[in-house]
Amino acid sequence: MPASTIARRITRHARTRGLSPVVADCASWAARWALGRPCTGRPAATFGHDGTDLPYLRHAYNYTWLNERAVEVPLAAAVLADAGPAARVLEVGNVLGHYQPVTHAIVDKYEQSPGVHNVDVVDIDLPGPFDLILAISTLEHVGLDEEVQDPEKPARAIAHLTSLLAPGGRLWCTFPVGYNDALDQRLREGRLGFTRLAALRRTGRDNRWEQIPVDDVWGSSYDWLLYTAHAVVVAELVRPED
Repeated sequence: MPASTIARRITRHARTRGLSPVVADCASWAARWALGRPCTGRPAATFGHDGTDLPYLRHAYNYTWLNERAVEVPLAAAVLADAGPAARVLEVGNVLGHYQPVTHAIVDKYEQSPGVHNVDVVDIDLPGPFDLILAISTLEHVGLDEEVQDPEKPARAIAHLTSLLAPGGRLWCTFPVGYNDALDQRLREGRLGFTRLAALRRTGRDNRWEQIPVDDVWGSSYDWLLYTAHAVVVAELVRPED
Protein backbone atom coordinates (compact mmCIF):
# COMPACT_ATOMS: atom_id res chain seq x y z
CA MET A 1 0.00 0.00 0.00
CA PRO A 2 1.43 3.43 -0.92
CA ALA A 3 2.78 5.48 1.99
CA SER A 4 0.55 8.37 0.92
CA THR A 5 -2.56 6.21 1.36
CA ILE A 6 -1.45 5.12 4.81
CA ALA A 7 -0.71 8.71 5.79
CA ARG A 8 -4.16 9.88 4.67
CA ARG A 9 -5.84 7.09 6.62
CA ILE A 10 -3.90 7.92 9.78
CA THR A 11 -4.65 11.63 9.40
CA ARG A 12 -8.37 10.98 8.89
CA HIS A 13 -8.67 8.81 11.99
CA ALA A 14 -6.51 11.12 14.08
CA ARG A 15 -9.02 13.92 13.50
CA THR A 16 -11.83 11.92 15.07
CA ARG A 17 -10.05 9.68 17.57
CA GLY A 18 -7.04 11.76 18.52
CA LEU A 19 -3.46 11.37 17.37
CA SER A 20 -2.15 9.41 20.38
CA PRO A 21 -4.65 6.49 20.18
CA VAL A 22 -4.14 6.19 16.43
CA VAL A 23 -0.35 6.20 16.72
CA ALA A 24 -0.57 3.63 19.53
CA ASP A 25 -2.74 1.32 17.40
CA CYS A 26 -0.36 1.63 14.45
CA ALA A 27 2.65 0.95 16.67
CA SER A 28 0.96 -2.11 18.16
CA TRP A 29 0.14 -3.40 14.68
CA ALA A 30 3.74 -2.89 13.55
CA ALA A 31 5.09 -4.71 16.59
CA ARG A 32 2.75 -7.65 16.06
CA TRP A 33 3.65 -7.73 12.38
CA ALA A 34 7.36 -7.89 13.23
CA LEU A 35 6.86 -10.58 15.86
CA GLY A 36 4.67 -12.72 13.64
CA ARG A 37 6.60 -12.44 10.38
CA PRO A 38 9.28 -15.04 11.28
CA CYS A 39 6.56 -17.55 12.17
CA THR A 40 4.90 -17.66 8.75
CA GLY A 41 4.55 -21.19 7.44
CA ARG A 42 5.23 -22.79 10.81
CA PRO A 43 2.73 -25.00 12.69
CA ALA A 44 0.13 -22.84 14.41
CA ALA A 45 -2.34 -23.11 17.25
CA THR A 46 -5.88 -24.18 16.43
CA PHE A 47 -9.36 -22.70 16.66
CA GLY A 48 -12.67 -24.50 16.93
CA HIS A 49 -15.60 -24.34 14.53
CA ASP A 50 -18.60 -26.68 14.55
CA GLY A 51 -16.74 -29.17 16.72
CA THR A 52 -13.65 -29.32 14.51
CA ASP A 53 -10.24 -27.87 15.30
CA LEU A 54 -8.42 -26.14 12.46
CA PRO A 55 -4.96 -24.52 12.47
CA TYR A 56 -4.75 -20.75 12.19
CA LEU A 57 -3.20 -19.62 8.92
CA ARG A 58 0.16 -17.86 9.20
CA HIS A 59 1.00 -16.58 5.74
CA ALA A 60 2.99 -13.61 4.48
CA TYR A 61 0.35 -12.62 1.93
CA ASN A 62 -2.00 -10.13 3.59
CA TYR A 63 -0.31 -10.74 6.98
CA THR A 64 -2.86 -13.34 8.03
CA TRP A 65 -1.61 -13.55 11.64
CA LEU A 66 -3.05 -10.05 12.11
CA ASN A 67 -6.54 -10.39 10.64
CA GLU A 68 -9.56 -12.54 9.87
CA ARG A 69 -7.83 -14.39 7.02
CA ALA A 70 -6.26 -16.50 9.79
CA VAL A 71 -9.60 -18.29 10.21
CA GLU A 72 -11.45 -17.61 6.95
CA VAL A 73 -8.95 -19.37 4.71
CA PRO A 74 -8.68 -22.57 6.80
CA LEU A 75 -12.49 -22.72 6.98
CA ALA A 76 -12.86 -22.26 3.21
CA ALA A 77 -10.08 -24.76 2.50
CA ALA A 78 -11.84 -27.34 4.65
CA VAL A 79 -15.13 -26.76 2.81
CA LEU A 80 -13.33 -27.11 -0.53
CA ALA A 81 -11.61 -30.32 0.54
CA ASP A 82 -14.89 -31.75 1.81
CA ALA A 83 -16.50 -31.13 -1.58
CA GLY A 84 -14.06 -33.59 -3.16
CA PRO A 85 -11.91 -33.46 -6.31
CA ALA A 86 -14.82 -34.11 -8.66
CA ALA A 87 -16.88 -31.14 -7.44
CA ARG A 88 -17.57 -28.29 -9.84
CA VAL A 89 -16.37 -25.25 -7.89
CA LEU A 90 -16.55 -21.51 -8.43
CA GLU A 91 -14.82 -18.95 -6.23
CA VAL A 92 -16.00 -15.34 -6.21
CA GLY A 93 -13.03 -13.18 -5.28
CA ASN A 94 -9.50 -14.40 -5.90
CA VAL A 95 -8.49 -15.45 -2.38
CA LEU A 96 -7.63 -19.13 -1.96
CA GLY A 97 -5.15 -19.13 -4.85
CA HIS A 98 -2.86 -16.84 -2.86
CA TYR A 99 -2.51 -19.51 -0.16
CA GLN A 100 -2.74 -22.90 -1.87
CA PRO A 101 -2.84 -24.42 -5.36
CA VAL A 102 -6.33 -24.31 -6.86
CA THR A 103 -7.86 -25.66 -10.05
CA HIS A 104 -11.41 -24.31 -9.76
CA ALA A 105 -12.95 -21.41 -11.68
CA ILE A 106 -12.41 -17.95 -10.17
CA VAL A 107 -14.22 -14.68 -10.81
CA ASP A 108 -12.86 -11.36 -9.57
CA LYS A 109 -14.04 -8.04 -10.96
CA TYR A 110 -10.74 -6.25 -10.40
CA GLU A 111 -7.79 -8.52 -9.66
CA GLN A 112 -5.98 -9.59 -12.81
CA SER A 113 -4.25 -12.94 -12.58
CA PRO A 114 -3.86 -16.01 -14.83
CA GLY A 115 -7.05 -18.05 -14.83
CA VAL A 116 -9.13 -15.33 -13.14
CA HIS A 117 -12.22 -14.10 -14.99
CA ASN A 118 -12.61 -10.33 -14.60
CA VAL A 119 -16.37 -9.92 -14.50
CA ASP A 120 -18.93 -8.44 -12.13
CA VAL A 121 -20.51 -11.05 -9.87
CA VAL A 122 -24.02 -10.22 -11.11
CA ASP A 123 -22.88 -10.83 -14.69
CA ILE A 124 -21.24 -14.24 -14.23
CA ASP A 125 -22.03 -16.46 -17.19
CA LEU A 126 -19.71 -19.44 -16.84
CA PRO A 127 -20.53 -23.04 -17.75
CA GLY A 128 -22.22 -24.62 -14.76
CA PRO A 129 -23.97 -25.60 -12.70
CA PHE A 130 -21.66 -25.63 -9.68
CA ASP A 131 -21.64 -27.97 -6.71
CA LEU A 132 -19.89 -25.38 -4.53
CA ILE A 133 -19.54 -21.61 -4.74
CA LEU A 134 -17.16 -19.88 -2.31
CA ALA A 135 -16.89 -16.19 -1.48
CA ILE A 136 -14.37 -15.20 1.21
CA SER A 137 -14.97 -11.64 2.47
CA THR A 138 -15.96 -10.51 -1.00
CA LEU A 139 -19.70 -9.92 -1.30
CA GLU A 140 -19.69 -7.12 1.30
CA HIS A 141 -17.82 -4.99 -1.26
CA VAL A 142 -20.52 -5.45 -3.90
CA GLY A 143 -22.60 -2.33 -4.32
CA LEU A 144 -20.54 -0.50 -1.69
CA ASP A 145 -16.95 -0.13 -2.91
CA GLU A 146 -18.06 0.89 -6.39
CA GLU A 147 -18.47 4.21 -8.20
CA VAL A 148 -22.25 3.91 -7.96
CA GLN A 149 -23.35 2.58 -4.59
CA ASP A 150 -26.28 0.17 -4.60
CA PRO A 151 -27.26 -1.41 -1.26
CA GLU A 152 -29.54 -3.90 -3.04
CA LYS A 153 -26.78 -5.28 -5.25
CA PRO A 154 -25.46 -7.89 -2.76
CA ALA A 155 -28.92 -9.47 -2.65
CA ARG A 156 -28.98 -9.65 -6.45
CA ALA A 157 -25.49 -11.14 -6.44
CA ILE A 158 -26.48 -13.84 -3.94
CA ALA A 159 -29.64 -14.65 -5.91
CA HIS A 160 -27.58 -14.94 -9.10
CA LEU A 161 -25.01 -17.19 -7.45
CA THR A 162 -27.82 -19.37 -6.10
CA SER A 163 -29.14 -19.75 -9.63
CA LEU A 164 -25.73 -21.09 -10.70
CA LEU A 165 -25.81 -23.92 -8.13
CA ALA A 166 -26.63 -27.46 -9.07
CA PRO A 167 -29.51 -29.07 -7.13
CA GLY A 168 -28.10 -29.75 -3.69
CA GLY A 169 -25.24 -27.35 -4.39
CA ARG A 170 -23.80 -25.15 -1.68
CA LEU A 171 -23.06 -21.42 -1.49
CA TRP A 172 -20.54 -20.71 1.30
CA CYS A 173 -19.56 -17.16 2.23
CA THR A 174 -17.83 -15.19 4.96
CA PHE A 175 -18.69 -11.60 5.86
CA PRO A 176 -16.69 -9.28 8.13
CA VAL A 177 -19.24 -7.77 10.51
CA GLY A 178 -19.45 -3.98 10.46
CA TYR A 179 -17.99 -3.48 6.98
CA ASN A 180 -21.32 -3.16 5.20
CA ASP A 181 -24.08 -2.20 7.65
CA ALA A 182 -26.91 -2.60 5.13
CA LEU A 183 -25.74 -6.11 4.27
CA ASP A 184 -25.37 -6.99 7.96
CA GLN A 185 -28.98 -5.93 8.52
CA ARG A 186 -30.22 -8.12 5.68
CA LEU A 187 -28.25 -11.08 7.00
CA ARG A 188 -29.61 -10.51 10.49
CA GLU A 189 -33.18 -10.38 9.21
CA GLY A 190 -32.77 -13.54 7.12
CA ARG A 191 -33.58 -11.72 3.89
CA LEU A 192 -30.80 -13.19 1.70
CA GLY A 193 -31.86 -16.84 1.57
CA PHE A 194 -29.05 -18.36 3.60
CA THR A 195 -30.04 -21.55 5.37
CA ARG A 196 -27.46 -21.30 8.17
CA LEU A 197 -25.39 -18.58 9.83
CA ALA A 198 -22.50 -19.11 12.23
CA ALA A 199 -20.08 -16.61 13.74
CA LEU A 200 -16.57 -16.22 15.06
CA ARG A 201 -15.27 -13.39 17.23
CA ARG A 202 -11.74 -12.17 17.79
CA THR A 203 -10.82 -12.52 21.46
CA GLY A 204 -7.82 -10.16 21.66
CA ARG A 205 -4.87 -8.53 19.98
CA ASP A 206 -3.16 -11.90 19.56
CA ASN A 207 -5.71 -12.66 16.80
CA ARG A 208 -7.30 -15.65 18.50
CA TRP A 209 -10.88 -16.44 17.51
CA GLU A 210 -13.80 -18.31 19.06
CA GLN A 211 -17.13 -19.50 17.72
CA ILE A 212 -20.08 -17.80 19.39
CA PRO A 213 -23.83 -17.51 18.67
CA VAL A 214 -24.42 -15.34 15.63
CA ASP A 215 -26.78 -13.06 17.55
CA ASP A 216 -23.83 -12.01 19.72
CA VAL A 217 -21.77 -10.49 16.88
CA TRP A 218 -24.23 -8.05 15.35
CA GLY A 219 -23.12 -4.52 16.02
CA SER A 220 -19.44 -5.46 16.25
CA SER A 221 -17.26 -2.67 14.96
CA TYR A 222 -14.97 -2.90 11.96
CA ASP A 223 -11.48 -1.43 12.37
CA TRP A 224 -11.28 1.06 9.51
CA LEU A 225 -7.81 2.18 10.54
CA LEU A 226 -6.20 -1.26 10.27
CA TYR A 227 -8.81 -2.77 7.92
CA THR A 228 -9.53 -5.77 10.12
CA ALA A 229 -12.73 -7.30 11.47
CA HIS A 230 -13.54 -8.13 15.08
CA ALA A 231 -16.21 -10.65 14.06
CA VAL A 232 -16.98 -12.77 11.01
CA VAL A 233 -20.24 -14.38 9.92
CA VAL A 234 -20.11 -17.67 8.03
CA ALA A 235 -23.19 -17.99 5.82
CA GLU A 236 -24.32 -21.12 3.98
CA LEU A 237 -27.09 -21.77 1.49
CA VAL A 238 -28.00 -25.15 0.03
CA ARG A 239 -30.07 -25.19 -3.13
CA PRO A 240 -32.99 -27.61 -2.80
CA GLU A 241 -32.97 -30.78 -4.88
CA ASP A 242 -35.23 -30.52 -7.90
